[in-house]
Amino acid sequence: MKPYLPALAAALIAATFSTAAAAMPSGAVMEKMPGTYPMDCAKWKDKARCAALNQAIESCRSKTDDEWRACMHFPAPTAKFTPPKPRDCSMARNKERCEAHVLALAACKNILTRAEHRKCVAGQLQELATKRP
Repeated sequence: MKPYLPALAAALIAATFSTAAAAMPSGAVMEKMPGTYPMDCAKWKDKARCAALNQAIESCRSKTDDEWRACMHFPAPTAKFTPPKPRDCSMARNKERCEAHVLALAACKNILTRAEHRKCVAGQLQELATKRP
């Protein structure tokens, strides 16, 4: 009875692998397997967003990995930002600091996003601080 166990195990393993190989798609079906497919926009509340995503999926279909992520990346919408108005430094306690802030605001007045504006003002203030002895 012992000689049959290894043969039985080998037959069981072969049957398992042949079943798995038969279940794998091949040919034209295999070409369609990887990647993302267009979505059904009927269930979406925002139909325009769904259509835009489907269009992006179609245009990025040939790319893979990091190229695909970069292609599908949509920048976040930025809210309109109006830079703050310069202060009146005549009544300020620290006139030097107030004037430095006004100069920094004037240098960064053309930047339209809040985060970039803050970085610009901070950089201008740091430059002014290093210039002073």
